[in-house]
Amino acid sequence: MKIKRISLFSIPIDVGMELTRYVSSQEINPALDVLVVKIESDSGLVGWGEVCSAPPYYLPELSAGAREGIRHVASIVLGRDPRQIAPILKNISAALRGHGNAKTALEMALWDLAAKCHGIPLVDLWGGRVAESLPVLNVVRIGTREETLAQFEAQRALGYSRFQIKVGAGEAHDDITTIRMVEEIAQPHERLWYDPNRAWLVDDAIRIITSLRDLNPLIENPCDTYEECRTVAQRTGARIMLDEVLDSPQRFVQAVHDQVLDVASLKTSAIGGIEAARNAMRLAEILGVPVRIEDYYGTGILLACVTHMGHTLPKSLVYGLYDYVSDDLPLVNNPLKVINGEIRLPDKCCPGLGVDVNESILGNPVAVLEL
Repeated sequence: MKIKRISLFSIPIDVGMELTRYVSSQEINPALDVLVVKIESDSGLVGWGEVCSAPPYYLPELSAGAREGIRHVASIVLGRDPRQIAPILKNISAALRGHGNAKTALEMALWDLAAKCHGIPLVDLWGGRVAESLPVLNVVRIGTREETLAQFEAQRALGYSRFQIKVGAGEAHDDITTIRMVEEIAQPHERLWYDPNRAWLVDDAIRIITSLRDLNPLIENPCDTYEECRTVAQRTGARIMLDEVLDSPQRFVQAVHDQVLDVASLKTSAIGGIEAARNAMRLAEILGVPVRIEDYYGTGILLACVTHMGHTLPKSLVYGLYDYVSDDLPLVNNPLKVINGEIRLPDKCCPGLGVDVNESILGNPVAVLEL
């Protein structure tokens, strides 16, 4: 059995810009797309992967880099036995440093195909499911007190208990007010954290966190760089969730050593791809660090992949997944469903990712790479 063809498809999307101080000065609102990868074997089996590269003000990547990264390594993927995935992944890693967005889509498709070759769900190829279901987070957008409370209550009514609260749109005192207001209405079983999208300067972060010391809120990636987040953690003792600055499994280890990391958000593109994320997950299990598993954006293909990944961990270690399924981009005919704030793989999951891709909306490929 051999890999005979890699096809790339580009689907434009508009995810909008989060209005924090971090992006409010951006003059370029880049066009974004979902890059879908289809890998075909000579046996007729197909593997699917995807990536939505983040805007370059958010992560150091471009959509064009994902496409060109896959082109760059196509010659060491084509003609290989898809069942022998470990040496293929090692060759890709050796030939392509960085380019986590390219690796995310390509590795996802390779794993999907490998599991289909064995006729089993991907979670079983990765050793089997440990969790029976996983919590899904929801996002409370920046708004007035009334708007924030309305969003919060609407999501709570749907069964959600994990909430990411956006802050960082105004001044420091505005964020202090927002956090106090939300903490007042939080219920004991709920988990909440506050995400300024790296908008705070070190001085802002220290001021805000020390003003809220009595609440001890969990703060997501308060500042732009890892070093700034480390300074804030060391100066305040704050509970920190690191996100975009976790750019490798090695950084994960460093953050634990530096006592900066209470929760890890593992964005596959940021950390280096699917395999880098899985390596970080192993470290998280050893070191007892809860994780979110996600990427910048995506569709039902990405949701299926991170759900398979999450099911290999104990539920207590999965801080939350994100639901990417949108009626605006029905790329998957049978997307996984969020029920009462949780998601689970079906008992009779089809081989691989278990999703049926709606090829009718893909259009013509932007590239076809063949033997």
